[in-house]
Amino acid sequence: MKNTKFIIIYDKYCGWCYGAAPNFDVLVNTGAKVEILHLHLFQGTNAPRVKEGKGDYIVKTDARISQLTEQTFSEAYTDNVVRSKTEILDSTYSALGAAVVHGMGAKKEFSLRQRLEKQRFIDGTSDQNRNAVIQALIDEGVEPEAAEQFDSQKNIEKAHALSKKAIALMAQVGLHGVPTILKIEGGNIEAMDHSKFYGKLELIPSLIAENNGTVSFTS
Repeated sequence: MKNTKFIIIYDKYCGWCYGAAPNFDVLVNTGAKVEILHLHLFQGTNAPRVKEGKGDYIVKTDARISQLTEQTFSEAYTDNVVRSKTEILDSTYSALGAAVVHGMGAKKEFSLRQRLEKQRFIDGTSDQNRNAVIQALIDEGVEPEAAEQFDSQKNIEKAHALSKKAIALMAQVGLHGVPTILKIEGGNIEAMDHSKFYGKLELIPSLIAENNGTVSFTS
């Protein structure tokens, strides 16, 4: 039980990851051993402009996510991001921001995630706003000079390595999308069904207490 580890794989640009975020935070706050990996799902050919037929689909999906998880998608987000004629579905900056704080602990990495989520889903700030990411890093205690270098080649390589690790782990359980929670115990790795805790977050810490520091997210 004591050797159990959870790996949370997400992409901050992903609406379903935003929906599952309260589950992630409760798990981390229990004190369980957790590693965070930003997948960087939205890039390259998988980073179209919102105006290319994606807006209506995103609005409908966000409504479904909100219904299931009670997470808020603001009008500012819908107007300034989803309905934008210039917004690109590219999570590069959030992946690079996550790479800067990776290694500082799950709580620190998710604290940054919360700031970036607020910028996007509540304030309606574009994820292509470089200065907004820099400010979020500074607000998390990153030195201004280091924050300014978050898109340096060195950090790009670090973000790529983290994403590559996430892809490899997901492949072991036959998954490709996010959000994903993996449970590693001994030599075994399995995917957890975190969705059954939507609206029932209080069950996570109680289950961990009952199972001596671990929890099963399976049905």
